[in-house]
Amino acid sequence: MLGALVLTGCSGGDGGTNSPSPAPPAGSTASPSSGDPGPAPAPPAPTDGTVPAPPGGSGGGAWTSGPLTVVHDVAVPPVPQLLRIRSAAHPDEGYDRIVFDIDGALPGYTVRYVDEVRQDPSDLPVNVPGRRYLVITFTPAQAHTDAGQSLISPQRRTLDYPMMRGYVLVGDFEGYVSVAIGLDDVVGFRVGELPGQPGRIYLDVAA
Repeated sequence: MLGALVLTGCSGGDGGTNSPSPAPPAGSTASPSSGDPGPAPAPPAPTDGTVPAPPGGSGGGAWTSGPLTVVHDVAVPPVPQLLRIRSAAHPDEGYDRIVFDIDGALPGYTVRYVDEVRQDPSDLPVNVPGRRYLVITFTPAQAHTDAGQSLISPQRRTLDYPMMRGYVLVGDFEGYVSVAIGLDDVVGFRVGELPGQPGRIYLDVAA
């Protein structure tokens, strides 16, 4: 079922593939008051660690830097499971990409910049590579089996991409899964979806 897209701050949405245009210039920054930088670029050919941009669907395509929420009406059980996290740099296209593989229906999610990353549910501070931080939170979702075994390994990675510096799984509690992404700066991002088995949610950051 397609979800309802709710945005706070700059606009976001799926730009589709009918009228692609270039991504933001490498190293460009964005702010909530800067407006929409324009439609999404054409998707790259699939490579290890990436997925093609979806032809449509909730949340993907337009660049933003404000908080973004995508709502999906997911019947549980079963709770969607985050199976793995993949990432890759796309310097020629002007962005870095992180991909979340989901078993089951695609959950809803929020994406927002935070000043400090904290663990859920302990609320203890978490050290994440980078100088600026994006947190994506999926719900309903879990990153463990019903027996309690974690599905994500490693739960922390340091990256040497043009903008993305690493990520850390910072929450997997009571139907909420949170991943913090460390960046070099506050830049525009976009999200998109590719339903399937597994389904995929990707997040790109301008680089």
